[in-house]
Amino acid sequence: MLIVQKFHSIHEIDQEFIPSLEILLQEDAPSFDSLKEKHDSAPADAVFTYFLFFGPTQNTPIGFAQLALRTLPGKELVPWWKRFFFFWKKDYLHWKQITWKVGDGNSGLFVFDPRYARSGREKVQEIIKEYETRIEIQSQEFFFIKGLQDFKSSWTPIVEQQKDRYVLEPMVKSVKTYQEYLNSLNAQTHQFIKSSWRDMHVKNQVELGDYPNPKDTPTTFPIEEKLLQRWEKLGVQILTFEKDLKVLGCLVMFKGKNGNIFFEPFPFEPQGEETIVPDELYTQYALIKFFEMPEARKCHLLKFGSKLVFEEKEDLKFFQEQNFQFKTLSHQYLSQMPQLTRPL
Repeated sequence: MLIVQKFHSIHEIDQEFIPSLEILLQEDAPSFDSLKEKHDSAPADAVFTYFLFFGPTQNTPIGFAQLALRTLPGKELVPWWKRFFFFWKKDYLHWKQITWKVGDGNSGLFVFDPRYARSGREKVQEIIKEYETRIEIQSQEFFFIKGLQDFKSSWTPIVEQQKDRYVLEPMVKSVKTYQEYLNSLNAQTHQFIKSSWRDMHVKNQVELGDYPNPKDTPTTFPIEEKLLQRWEKLGVQILTFEKDLKVLGCLVMFKGKNGNIFFEPFPFEPQGEETIVPDELYTQYALIKFFEMPEARKCHLLKFGSKLVFEEKEDLKFFQEQNFQFKTLSHQYLSQMPQLTRPL
Protein backbone atom coordinates (compact mmCIF):
# COMPACT_ATOMS: atom_id res chain seq x y z
CA MET A 1 0.00 0.00 0.00
CA LEU A 2 1.39 3.40 -0.99
CA ILE A 3 1.38 6.41 1.30
CA VAL A 4 0.64 9.84 -0.20
CA GLN A 5 1.88 13.20 1.04
CA LYS A 6 0.50 16.44 -0.46
CA PHE A 7 2.16 19.83 -0.89
CA HIS A 8 0.48 22.97 -2.24
CA SER A 9 3.72 24.63 -3.29
CA ILE A 10 6.77 23.02 -4.80
CA HIS A 11 8.83 25.17 -2.43
CA GLU A 12 7.21 23.40 0.56
CA ILE A 13 8.59 19.98 -0.40
CA ASP A 14 11.09 18.86 2.23
CA GLN A 15 14.69 19.36 1.15
CA GLU A 16 15.53 15.80 2.22
CA PHE A 17 13.24 14.46 -0.55
CA ILE A 18 14.82 16.45 -3.40
CA PRO A 19 17.73 14.06 -4.18
CA SER A 20 15.32 11.11 -4.50
CA LEU A 21 12.95 13.14 -6.66
CA GLU A 22 15.81 14.15 -8.95
CA ILE A 23 16.63 10.46 -9.42
CA LEU A 24 12.98 9.70 -10.21
CA LEU A 25 12.84 12.58 -12.71
CA GLN A 26 16.35 12.09 -14.10
CA GLU A 27 15.12 11.55 -17.67
CA ASP A 28 12.49 14.27 -17.51
CA ALA A 29 14.27 17.35 -16.15
CA PRO A 30 17.92 18.44 -15.67
CA SER A 31 17.23 19.26 -12.02
CA PHE A 32 14.44 19.88 -9.56
CA ASP A 33 15.09 23.60 -9.96
CA SER A 34 13.62 23.41 -13.47
CA LEU A 35 10.30 22.27 -11.97
CA LYS A 36 10.47 25.14 -9.50
CA GLU A 37 10.87 27.57 -12.40
CA LYS A 38 7.76 26.16 -14.10
CA HIS A 39 5.84 26.55 -10.84
CA ASP A 40 6.97 30.15 -10.39
CA SER A 41 6.23 31.13 -14.01
CA ALA A 42 2.73 29.57 -14.10
CA PRO A 43 -0.40 31.78 -14.47
CA ALA A 44 -1.16 33.73 -11.30
CA ASP A 45 -4.51 31.98 -10.80
CA ALA A 46 -3.01 28.45 -10.92
CA VAL A 47 -3.19 26.56 -7.62
CA PHE A 48 -0.98 23.49 -7.48
CA THR A 49 -0.97 20.27 -5.51
CA TYR A 50 2.09 18.03 -5.60
CA PHE A 51 1.78 14.38 -4.61
CA LEU A 52 4.74 12.44 -3.24
CA PHE A 53 4.28 8.68 -2.96
CA PHE A 54 6.08 6.50 -0.45
CA GLY A 55 6.39 2.75 -0.08
CA PRO A 56 5.28 1.11 3.19
CA THR A 57 8.83 0.56 4.45
CA GLN A 58 10.79 3.60 3.32
CA ASN A 59 10.96 7.34 3.85
CA THR A 60 12.09 8.33 0.37
CA PRO A 61 9.60 9.13 -2.42
CA ILE A 62 9.07 6.45 -5.05
CA GLY A 63 6.58 8.44 -7.11
CA PHE A 64 5.61 11.97 -8.09
CA ALA A 65 2.48 13.55 -9.59
CA GLN A 66 0.91 16.99 -9.69
CA LEU A 67 -2.25 18.88 -10.56
CA ALA A 68 -3.09 22.50 -11.28
CA LEU A 69 -6.46 24.11 -10.55
CA ARG A 70 -7.51 27.23 -12.42
CA THR A 71 -10.69 29.26 -11.98
CA LEU A 72 -13.02 29.22 -14.97
CA PRO A 73 -14.62 32.49 -16.20
CA GLY A 74 -18.00 31.60 -14.71
CA LYS A 75 -19.68 34.92 -15.48
CA GLU A 76 -18.90 34.47 -19.16
CA LEU A 77 -20.32 30.95 -19.16
CA VAL A 78 -23.65 31.67 -17.44
CA PRO A 79 -26.27 33.81 -19.27
CA TRP A 80 -26.99 37.11 -17.55
CA TRP A 81 -30.65 36.25 -16.97
CA LYS A 82 -29.70 33.12 -15.02
CA ARG A 83 -27.36 35.18 -12.87
CA PHE A 84 -30.10 37.77 -12.36
CA PHE A 85 -32.88 35.37 -11.36
CA PHE A 86 -30.67 33.08 -9.30
CA PHE A 87 -28.41 35.71 -7.78
CA TRP A 88 -28.25 33.79 -4.48
CA LYS A 89 -26.81 30.75 -6.24
CA LYS A 90 -23.30 31.61 -7.34
CA ASP A 91 -21.67 28.23 -7.84
CA TYR A 92 -20.33 29.45 -11.16
CA LEU A 93 -17.89 31.71 -9.31
CA HIS A 94 -16.14 28.61 -7.99
CA TRP A 95 -15.99 26.51 -11.16
CA LYS A 96 -12.54 25.09 -11.84
CA GLN A 97 -10.49 23.43 -14.53
CA ILE A 98 -8.08 20.77 -13.34
CA THR A 99 -4.93 19.82 -15.26
CA TRP A 100 -3.11 16.58 -14.54
CA LYS A 101 0.51 16.54 -15.69
CA VAL A 102 4.07 16.47 -14.37
CA GLY A 103 6.05 19.59 -15.24
CA ASP A 104 5.37 20.61 -18.84
CA GLY A 105 3.29 17.48 -19.46
CA ASN A 106 5.87 15.57 -21.47
CA SER A 107 6.34 13.13 -18.57
CA GLY A 108 2.64 12.34 -18.58
CA LEU A 109 0.41 11.92 -15.53
CA PHE A 110 3.06 10.69 -13.10
CA VAL A 111 6.58 9.36 -12.64
CA PHE A 112 7.21 6.24 -10.55
CA ASP A 113 10.05 3.94 -9.69
CA PRO A 114 9.48 1.05 -12.16
CA ARG A 115 9.10 -1.37 -9.24
CA TYR A 116 5.96 0.51 -8.19
CA ALA A 117 4.59 1.26 -11.66
CA ARG A 118 1.40 -0.78 -11.32
CA SER A 119 0.47 0.18 -7.76
CA GLY A 120 1.43 3.80 -8.48
CA ARG A 121 -0.81 3.99 -11.52
CA GLU A 122 -3.73 2.54 -9.53
CA LYS A 123 -3.15 5.05 -6.72
CA VAL A 124 -3.06 8.03 -9.09
CA GLN A 125 -6.28 6.87 -10.71
CA GLU A 126 -7.91 6.71 -7.27
CA ILE A 127 -6.85 10.29 -6.58
CA ILE A 128 -8.17 11.51 -9.94
CA LYS A 129 -11.53 9.84 -9.35
CA GLU A 130 -11.79 11.57 -5.96
CA TYR A 131 -11.38 14.95 -7.64
CA GLU A 132 -13.86 14.04 -10.36
CA THR A 133 -16.65 13.85 -7.75
CA ARG A 134 -16.20 17.51 -6.77
CA ILE A 135 -19.04 19.66 -8.11
CA GLU A 136 -16.79 22.67 -8.75
CA ILE A 137 -14.67 20.73 -11.27
CA GLN A 138 -16.25 21.44 -14.66
CA SER A 139 -13.39 20.56 -17.00
CA GLN A 140 -10.29 18.40 -16.95
CA GLU A 141 -7.09 18.20 -18.93
CA PHE A 142 -4.86 15.10 -18.98
CA PHE A 143 -1.41 14.39 -20.37
CA PHE A 144 -0.52 10.71 -20.41
CA ILE A 145 2.06 8.48 -22.09
CA LYS A 146 0.26 6.22 -24.50
CA GLY A 147 0.65 2.54 -23.75
CA LEU A 148 1.97 3.14 -20.23
CA GLN A 149 -0.40 5.55 -18.52
CA ASP A 150 -3.63 5.16 -20.53
CA PHE A 151 -6.44 6.56 -18.43
CA LYS A 152 -10.23 6.34 -18.59
CA SER A 153 -12.16 9.07 -16.78
CA SER A 154 -15.26 8.25 -14.71
CA TRP A 155 -17.03 11.21 -16.35
CA THR A 156 -19.47 11.09 -19.24
CA PRO A 157 -18.41 14.45 -20.68
CA ILE A 158 -20.38 16.73 -22.96
CA VAL A 159 -17.20 17.81 -24.73
CA GLU A 160 -14.33 15.39 -25.31
CA GLN A 161 -11.16 15.97 -27.30
CA GLN A 162 -7.98 13.93 -27.61
CA LYS A 163 -4.87 14.40 -29.69
CA ASP A 164 -1.64 12.46 -29.87
CA ARG A 165 1.71 14.22 -29.95
CA TYR A 166 5.21 12.87 -30.31
CA VAL A 167 7.88 13.62 -27.72
CA LEU A 168 11.55 13.28 -28.64
CA GLU A 169 13.26 10.88 -26.28
CA PRO A 170 17.02 10.73 -25.60
CA MET A 171 19.65 9.06 -27.71
CA VAL A 172 21.26 6.25 -25.73
CA LYS A 173 25.04 5.93 -26.00
CA SER A 174 25.68 2.61 -27.74
CA VAL A 175 29.20 3.28 -29.10
CA LYS A 176 32.25 4.93 -27.56
CA THR A 177 33.13 7.75 -29.97
CA TYR A 178 31.44 10.32 -32.17
CA GLN A 179 33.14 8.85 -35.24
CA GLU A 180 31.76 5.40 -34.42
CA TYR A 181 28.34 7.01 -34.03
CA LEU A 182 28.60 8.66 -37.48
CA ASN A 183 29.64 5.37 -39.01
CA SER A 184 26.54 3.71 -37.54
CA LEU A 185 24.18 6.03 -39.45
CA ASN A 186 22.80 5.27 -42.88
CA ALA A 187 25.03 6.44 -45.74
CA GLN A 188 22.79 9.35 -46.76
CA THR A 189 22.54 10.81 -43.26
CA HIS A 190 26.26 10.26 -42.65
CA GLN A 191 27.20 12.12 -45.83
CA PHE A 192 24.76 14.95 -45.15
CA ILE A 193 26.22 15.58 -41.68
CA LYS A 194 29.83 15.43 -42.95
CA SER A 195 29.02 17.90 -45.74
CA SER A 196 27.35 20.26 -43.27
CA TRP A 197 30.43 20.25 -41.03
CA ARG A 198 32.75 20.81 -44.00
CA ASP A 199 30.72 23.74 -45.34
CA MET A 200 30.60 25.37 -41.92
CA HIS A 201 34.31 24.96 -41.14
CA VAL A 202 35.95 25.35 -44.57
CA LYS A 203 33.53 27.51 -46.53
CA ASN A 204 32.24 29.74 -43.74
CA GLN A 205 35.24 29.64 -41.36
CA VAL A 206 33.12 29.03 -38.26
CA GLU A 207 34.93 27.91 -35.10
CA LEU A 208 33.60 25.98 -32.11
CA GLY A 209 33.85 27.38 -28.60
CA ASP A 210 33.57 25.55 -25.28
CA TYR A 211 33.14 27.48 -22.01
CA PRO A 212 32.83 25.48 -18.76
CA ASN A 213 31.68 28.66 -16.96
CA PRO A 214 29.13 31.02 -18.58
CA LYS A 215 30.99 34.06 -17.22
CA ASP A 216 33.96 33.13 -19.45
CA THR A 217 32.00 33.54 -22.70
CA PRO A 218 33.13 36.29 -25.14
CA THR A 219 32.07 39.88 -24.49
CA THR A 220 30.10 39.69 -27.76
CA PHE A 221 27.95 36.85 -26.39
CA PRO A 222 24.37 38.19 -26.92
CA ILE A 223 22.87 37.01 -23.62
CA GLU A 224 21.87 39.39 -20.84
CA GLU A 225 23.88 39.31 -17.64
CA LYS A 226 20.94 38.16 -15.51
CA LEU A 227 20.52 34.97 -17.55
CA LEU A 228 24.27 34.32 -17.56
CA GLN A 229 24.24 34.53 -13.76
CA ARG A 230 21.34 32.06 -13.59
CA TRP A 231 23.17 29.65 -15.88
CA GLU A 232 26.30 29.98 -13.75
CA LYS A 233 24.25 29.16 -10.66
CA LEU A 234 22.86 26.06 -12.38
CA GLY A 235 26.38 24.94 -13.30
CA VAL A 236 25.79 24.82 -17.05
CA GLN A 237 28.42 24.69 -19.79
CA ILE A 238 28.23 26.82 -22.96
CA LEU A 239 29.13 25.53 -26.43
CA THR A 240 29.34 28.17 -29.15
CA PHE A 241 29.58 28.70 -32.91
CA GLU A 242 31.83 31.72 -33.58
CA LYS A 243 32.91 33.69 -36.65
CA ASP A 244 34.94 36.91 -36.76
CA LEU A 245 34.52 37.51 -33.01
CA LYS A 246 30.75 37.14 -33.37
CA VAL A 247 28.76 34.38 -31.65
CA LEU A 248 26.30 32.92 -34.18
CA GLY A 249 24.62 30.56 -31.73
CA CYS A 250 25.19 28.38 -28.70
CA LEU A 251 24.18 25.26 -26.85
CA VAL A 252 23.55 25.27 -23.12
CA MET A 253 24.55 21.97 -21.52
CA PHE A 254 23.04 20.74 -18.25
CA LYS A 255 24.49 17.71 -16.46
CA GLY A 256 21.64 15.71 -14.95
CA LYS A 257 21.70 12.62 -12.77
CA ASN A 258 23.17 9.22 -13.71
CA GLY A 259 24.67 10.28 -17.03
CA ASN A 260 21.63 12.14 -18.39
CA ILE A 261 22.96 15.16 -20.30
CA PHE A 262 20.60 17.90 -21.52
CA PHE A 263 21.35 20.31 -24.38
CA GLU A 264 19.32 23.35 -25.44
CA PRO A 265 20.21 25.26 -28.64
CA PHE A 266 20.05 29.06 -28.89
CA PRO A 267 20.54 30.26 -32.50
CA PHE A 268 21.35 33.97 -32.75
CA GLU A 269 21.25 34.34 -36.54
CA PRO A 270 18.16 36.18 -37.84
CA GLN A 271 15.22 33.87 -38.51
CA GLY A 272 13.92 33.70 -42.06
CA GLU A 273 17.34 34.47 -43.55
CA GLU A 274 19.97 32.10 -44.87
CA THR A 275 21.97 30.86 -41.90
CA ILE A 276 25.62 29.90 -41.64
CA VAL A 277 25.03 27.28 -38.92
CA PRO A 278 22.27 24.83 -39.96
CA ASP A 279 19.95 23.35 -37.34
CA GLU A 280 21.36 19.85 -37.64
CA LEU A 281 24.81 21.01 -36.47
CA TYR A 282 23.42 22.16 -33.13
CA THR A 283 22.37 18.55 -32.55
CA GLN A 284 25.70 17.24 -33.83
CA TYR A 285 27.78 19.57 -31.66
CA ALA A 286 25.76 18.35 -28.68
CA LEU A 287 26.59 14.78 -29.67
CA ILE A 288 30.31 15.54 -30.06
CA LYS A 289 30.36 16.82 -26.49
CA PHE A 290 28.18 13.93 -25.32
CA PHE A 291 30.60 11.32 -26.67
CA GLU A 292 33.56 13.14 -25.10
CA MET A 293 32.05 12.60 -21.63
CA PRO A 294 32.80 9.09 -20.26
CA GLU A 295 30.00 9.36 -17.70
CA ALA A 296 27.34 10.37 -20.25
CA ARG A 297 24.67 7.73 -20.94
CA LYS A 298 21.73 9.54 -22.55
CA CYS A 299 21.62 12.70 -24.68
CA HIS A 300 18.48 14.84 -24.33
CA LEU A 301 17.53 17.79 -26.55
CA LEU A 302 15.45 20.65 -25.14
CA LYS A 303 13.58 23.67 -26.48
CA PHE A 304 12.39 26.43 -24.13
CA GLY A 305 13.43 24.16 -21.26
CA SER A 306 11.21 21.25 -22.36
CA LYS A 307 11.60 18.18 -24.52
CA LEU A 308 10.92 18.62 -28.22
CA VAL A 309 7.30 17.87 -29.17
CA PHE A 310 6.01 17.26 -32.70
CA GLU A 311 2.44 17.33 -33.95
CA GLU A 312 3.20 15.01 -36.87
CA LYS A 313 5.22 11.81 -36.69
CA GLU A 314 6.82 12.59 -40.04
CA ASP A 315 8.60 15.56 -38.44
CA LEU A 316 10.54 13.11 -36.26
CA LYS A 317 12.11 11.35 -39.21
CA PHE A 318 15.44 13.19 -39.30
CA PHE A 319 15.92 12.77 -35.53
CA GLN A 320 15.12 9.07 -35.81
CA GLU A 321 17.75 8.78 -38.54
CA GLN A 322 20.20 10.18 -35.99
CA ASN A 323 19.25 7.40 -33.50
CA PHE A 324 16.92 9.42 -31.27
CA GLN A 325 13.82 7.71 -29.90
CA PHE A 326 10.29 9.05 -29.31
CA LYS A 327 7.19 8.35 -27.25
CA THR A 328 3.54 9.09 -27.96
CA LEU A 329 1.84 11.53 -25.59
CA SER A 330 -1.95 11.80 -25.48
CA HIS A 331 -3.48 15.17 -24.60
CA GLN A 332 -7.09 14.77 -23.51
CA TYR A 333 -9.66 17.43 -22.64
CA LEU A 334 -13.05 16.75 -21.00
CA SER A 335 -15.79 19.24 -20.21
CA GLN A 336 -19.12 19.05 -18.39
CA MET A 337 -20.44 22.12 -20.22
CA PRO A 338 -21.01 22.69 -23.96
CA GLN A 339 -19.55 26.21 -23.66
CA LEU A 340 -16.22 24.85 -22.42
CA THR A 341 -14.69 23.64 -25.66
CA ARG A 342 -10.97 24.00 -24.94
CA PRO A 343 -8.62 24.21 -21.95
CA LEU A 344 -7.56 27.53 -20.44
